[in-house]
Amino acid sequence: MSEIELTAALIRLEAARGALRARLRVRLDVTGSDLTVLQFVARSETTGRRVRVKDLSEHLGLTGPAVTGIVHRLERAGHLCRVPNPDDGRSRFIELSAETARAYASAMHSTNEQLHELSSSFSARERTRHVQVIERIIRALEHGAPTP
Repeated sequence: MSEIELTAALIRLEAARGALRARLRVRLDVTGSDLTVLQFVARSETTGRRVRVKDLSEHLGLTGPAVTGIVHRLERAGHLCRVPNPDDGRSRFIELSAETARAYASAMHSTNEQLHELSSSFSARERTRHVQVIERIIRALEHGAPTP
């Protein structure tokens, strides 16, 4: 496979990711930046991590007050809810609302099934190698463009 073919495959991967995001935006009736927040919260919930405004702020590269405004808006729209942090009465965790969690899971179901089917077809060695390649691609994308 040539370098041009690899680059073309990466471009198609990015286009497929964009198409998935577009479908999710329509399904959840949110903007692209709102979807980024919802996806972060959904992924965190899947792995058992609790999300705070600080976590979203670091992920999005925005200030705490800016993220608080986004969370307020998504909470009013019924997508997010805040729950008390049992270890710190002053802070709250951010969760998907039950309705948004169901809609997100439903929208991702087919994609997740296909990705699981694909990944389970690889041997442990192949999965390790794929993760290594993906990590190298991520590093190239993260560090390839100079910061302003």
